Amino acid sequence: MRRWPSPPRGGLTAVLWFLVVALGWAMLAVTAVAVWLHWYPSHGQNAVAATSFVPWAIIAAVLGVVALSLTRRWITLGLTVIAAVALVWTQIPLWHADAAAHGRRLVVVQSNIRLGQGDVTTLVKRVRDENADLLTVEELTPQALSRLHAAGISAELGYEYTAADSGGRGAGVFSRTALRDGVLLDGHTLNNVRAVTAVPGVGDVTIYAVHLLAPWPDPPSRWTGELAAMRADWMSRSGPVLASGDYNSTYDHKQFRDLLTGGFADAAVQSGSGFLPTFPRDRVYPPLIGIDHVVSRGFVADSVRSFDVPGSDHRGIVVTLRAS
Repeated sequence: MRRWPSPPRGGLTAVLWFLVVALGWAMLAVTAVAVWLHWYPSHGQNAVAATSFVPWAIIAAVLGVVALSLTRRWITLGLTVIAAVALVWTQIPLWHADAAAHGRRLVVVQSNIRLGQGDVTTLVKRVRDENADLLTVEELTPQALSRLHAAGISAELGYEYTAADSGGRGAGVFSRTALRDGVLLDGHTLNNVRAVTAVPGVGDVTIYAVHLLAPWPDPPSRWTGELAAMRADWMSRSGPVLASGDYNSTYDHKQFRDLLTGGFADAAVQSGSGFLPTFPRDRVYPPLIGIDHVVSRGFVADSVRSFDVPGSDHRGIVVTLRAS
C-alpha cells in the first residue's frame, strides 16, 4: 500500500517544511474566501471592502499551489487547484470580449478629480486627443469648473449640465451634442446628474454622471441603497442609456453586477479589457482596485483604457463604444 509523504524529522528542515505547508493552507483559505466574496452579496463593512481585492487573490492561489506541490500535500493541493480554477473563472468575463457592434462610434472620457484638485488641463487635452463625444466628471467644485472653462472644454464639448459643489459632491456632463432635460437625481448623498442628448445615427441617449457613496467608512447599507436607486432610475428611461462615473464598486461586488441586467453591461466586460485598477493613484504603489465604470444599454464597448490625472486619486478612463 502506498504511504503518504511524511514530513522531515527534526531540525531546520522540518520547521521550514511545516511553514511551507502552513503557507499552502493559508493561501487555500484566502483563495476560497475570495471565491465566496465574489458570489455572495456581503453586507459587513470588512467583507465589502475585502471584495474589492478579489482579483489579487490569484497571487495567493499560485503561492498555495507552489507551496503544496513542494511539500507533496496532494489532497490539499487538489483542493487548492479547484479553488484557483473557480477564482479564475470569476474573472474570465473581464478578459473575454463580446461580439463587436458596428453602429455609430461614441467616445467617453471619465474622471473623478478628487475635491476639484485634479489637473483639468489633462482632461481637456485627453478629450481633444481622443476626439471624445462626452466627458463625465465627479468631485467637480465650482473652482474646478471655472478652470475647465479656462482650459477650453467648451471649445471641445460645447454643451454641459453640471451640479458643481464643494466637499467632493459635485458632478457634471459635457457633450459634443446639445443636452436637455438636465436633472440632479434624488436619493443620493453625492451629486448624480442626468441629461439627454440626441446622438446622430442613434437618437436620444440618456447620459448619467455617476458618483455613488462608498461602502466604507459609511455603512454598506447606504451604498447598496444608492446602487438600487440608480438602477431604478435607469429602468425608468427608454432607449439607449450611458452611465459613466465613480461607482465606488468593483466588478467583484455582487451588488454592482446586479446592475448589469435588463440589457445593461459594463464596458470593461464587453470589451474584454481585463482587470483595470483606477484607485488609489496617489500612493507610492500603483492603483489596486477598479471602481470607475461606464455602464450602458444600447451600446457595445470596443475598448477601455486608463490614463493618469495629476492631482487626483483616481486614474481616468477612456471608453470607445459602438451603438448596437
